[in-house]
Amino acid sequence: MSEVKAYAATGRIGRVLAARLLPGQDVVEGIIELIKSNGITSGTITAIGSLRSAKVVWAGSMEFGDNPMDVAVFHEMQGPVELGVCNGVFGTDEAGQVVVHVHGMIMDKGGNMRCGNLLPGSAPVLATVELTIQEFEGLELKPTADPQWKHKFLHPVKSAD
Repeated sequence: MSEVKAYAATGRIGRVLAARLLPGQDVVEGIIELIKSNGITSGTITAIGSLRSAKVVWAGSMEFGDNPMDVAVFHEMQGPVELGVCNGVFGTDEAGQVVVHVHGMIMDKGGNMRCGNLLPGSAPVLATVELTIQEFEGLELKPTADPQWKHKFLHPVKSAD
């Protein structure tokens, strides 16, 4: 059996927060505020719902260079659009700022779909977004610079508690 190339830590699921974001609320910004207001530092996110619009971004090259946004592909979808699947993880940096990595599968009124990182400020709720946030206990996701990619990724580490 070969060795797995991964960063890994084990922990448990703590509290589960369920919420409904109301019309006009940006999805990513709303999620961040819910995380902060409930004192959660690391965990997972799931969501579904309808949006007025959405913008996703994905890698447009096999190499990021010094700035991943230099090779990123941005795609904006005008509403109404469906947030068919939204999954993510989040952690907290050294300054106490919440860092989220959220992917959304977005479908427009013509049935066209795109998937990628859902950009903050680009996805206001149309009718509703229902979501859950699961807290991690015993492990944290820490934004850590990856030397190969010259970018910060969320690395799992065993927490002190």
